[in-house]
Amino acid sequence: MFWRRKREGWVRPDPPAQVTLDAIGYVRNGVRKPRPRGWEKVESRIELLPEHQARLQGIERYSHLIVVFYLDIAEDAPEKPEKLTLESGQAYGIFATRSQLRPNHLGVSAVPLIAREGLALTVRGLDAVDGTAVLDIKPYLPAYDAIGDARTP
Repeated sequence: MFWRRKREGWVRPDPPAQVTLDAIGYVRNGVRKPRPRGWEKVESRIELLPEHQARLQGIERYSHLIVVFYLDIAEDAPEKPEKLTLESGQAYGIFATRSQLRPNHLGVSAVPLIAREGLALTVRGLDAVDGTAVLDIKPYLPAYDAIGDARTP
């Protein structure tokens, strides 16, 4: 059971020590190796597995998507930095960067949806190499996902 009851109400179960995720599809775009920039014009097809057909219903009504993916090539990177020095010369902790060299190698991108053809979604600007496993897709909702007064260094 995923929850327990006490007299006071719901009690959160103990969190898992490890998490296992399954790919829902894969990126196809011909980009063979990671690169730090130049993704804005890359068109990618996200090819979803057949069991997710019904889960796509209505997705084409959105102009943008949030794609969560697994950066598997970064898993074998020779270093796992805690900090990076950016082009500005400033050092930042890895969580304050968009680097793929993260502890759990998760990538998240907000991208425009160009087209849907059956189980395939065509998007632009997805910073994932060919064959990257897609873990989740969500519609981009400006009311939740756009922060007008966001601050960046």
